Amino acid sequence: MNIIASLVLYKHTFHELESTLTSLLNEKTIDKLVIVDNGYFCEWLHEYHHPKVDVIRLPDNQGFGAGHNKVFIDYQNKCDFFLICNPDIYYSHGEVDKLFNFCKDNDVDLSVPRIIYPNGTLQYATKLLPAPFQLFGRRFLSSFIPNVNHKYELRDADFDAAFFAPSMSGCFMLVSSKAMTKVIGFDLRFFMYLEDVDFSRRISAEDLNVVYCPFSTVVHLSQRKSYRNFKFLFFHVISAIKYFNKWGWFFDSERLRLNQRCLSSLPEKIKK
Repeated sequence: MNIIASLVLYKHTFHELESTLTSLLNEKTIDKLVIVDNGYFCEWLHEYHHPKVDVIRLPDNQGFGAGHNKVFIDYQNKCDFFLICNPDIYYSHGEVDKLFNFCKDNDVDLSVPRIIYPNGTLQYATKLLPAPFQLFGRRFLSSFIPNVNHKYELRDADFDAAFFAPSMSGCFMLVSSKAMTKVIGFDLRFFMYLEDVDFSRRISAEDLNVVYCPFSTVVHLSQRKSYRNFKFLFFHVISAIKYFNKWGWFFDSERLRLNQRCLSSLPEKIKK
């Protein structure tokens, strides 16, 4: 198979998923969509049937990464690529096919497309690996220091060109089976948030081919729950602490190496 897509749900209704399902199931290169129901809450799945769709029901919610890992384990060596997709993504017909062809033609192991908000503005889904100040400053100080995100989010990059970035958004990423075998999926220490940073970092550190694809575009609703709900803010902070405990708070030579690799080859947009 070309692509197996995975979609992890938790108490989602069919109405919330309809646009995402339509987008995924219309793509020629997606041979199978595996829906993971974390906690048996999506009862509508009992009545939902599609020839491309398999359903996995997990008895409890162990998080985003654990849900996708179940798909990787059950379907390993059965496809060229895995597509990790959030349930708040939609796009025009053919966008995944473009992303797939870009990765196949250029031997890419991890890629994200251009990701935009519904109003058409760009989401900065490719980033440097964060230092503590960047991550906590981005969350708590952006109102007081407007440019705190500028370098970290690669805002000077030319997003009409392909480039390497060591951190890519997990909301919509295409990963080769080769890369998945190397890094063995998401680190389950991260229940929610930063699992994608850790994941793309480990793939980048293996010197696999990690490249942003400018030729495909998807829309992400991006609910940003940690900005509106204390429970999700708590999850975000806990994940950040786990991330820096794992990789280092102030001394992280690999972060410096991968970030420099990105910045040294970054195509810059033409300033008007």
